[in-house]
Amino acid sequence: MNNNNRGRYPPGIGAGRGGGMNANPNFQSRVPQQQYVQRHFGQNHHQQQYNHHQQNLNQQQQQQQQQWLRRNQLAAADSSVDEVEKTVQSEAVDSSSQDWKAKLKIPPADTRYQTEDVTATKGNDFEDYFLKRELLMGIYEKGFERPSPIQEESIPIALTGSDILARAKNGTGKTAAFCIPALEKIDQDSNFIQVVILVPTRELALQTSQVCKELGKHLKIQVMATTGGTSLKDDIMRLYQPVHLLVGTPGRILDLAKKGVCILKDCSVLVLDEADKLLSSGVSTFNRAAYSFSSFKSSDFDVFSYISCYC
Repeated sequence: MNNNNRGRYPPGIGAGRGGGMNANPNFQSRVPQQQYVQRHFGQNHHQQQYNHHQQNLNQQQQQQQQQWLRRNQLAAADSSVDEVEKTVQSEAVDSSSQDWKAKLKIPPADTRYQTEDVTATKGNDFEDYFLKRELLMGIYEKGFERPSPIQEESIPIALTGSDILARAKNGTGKTAAFCIPALEKIDQDSNFIQVVILVPTRELALQTSQVCKELGKHLKIQVMATTGGTSLKDDIMRLYQPVHLLVGTPGRILDLAKKGVCILKDCSVLVLDEADKLLSSGVSTFNRAAYSFSSFKSSDFDVFSYISCYC
């Protein structure tokens, strides 16, 4: 009989786990576990990272393609929008150009009989001369519809700064023929005399200055008339204020220039209205006035002179 108890188990324990007569009723089978360890784990991890990176690149490329397509669509839409905006703007400009004309207080049309001196025109419009809109407003409100023959011939040349010698009858628009380009060439921001209009009589000075005021009433231009027989003190006080256009007789302008209150050094436009009368009566006075004007001018500055003579 073997007395070695080291190999013995308590009753019911260790007597076989697979069943049988002496099987342990409390035995619980273990959950099957993985018996093999996965090899090359590092290589598989790198492969997954590479695949994920390729997927990201493909997604980025698709997004870029969609963005380019979207940009092209937007560019095409913008071009069409630009064309529509240009059309709308052009229509707005046309409508605005019609609006400012519709707001003008245009006098009734002149129905009097007109001779060929007024009707023999080339069919031009005042807008063809690219005048300031404010000046055009004054022209239309003055009652001018189209340029007269003398205006068609003189205004384009006068706007270039060339000297002009013109001859026209009364009532053909010769006063506006030199007033319109003179007003156009005035810089409203420069407060000094830029235009001088010499006339032979006081009545003509008042009439010409009134025409200039009516034509330039929408412009920020100051017009002054000075003649003999009026208060010299008032003229001196007036010249201390801004004056852009000066209309007067030669004698009075000469006196003001001698006193140093009529500064003509920056004047660029000289107009001689009814020059035949200026040269026939009081030639010495006119010569002295012309000399006083030219003495303030630099030798390299062109003077625009409009001399109007009529029979």
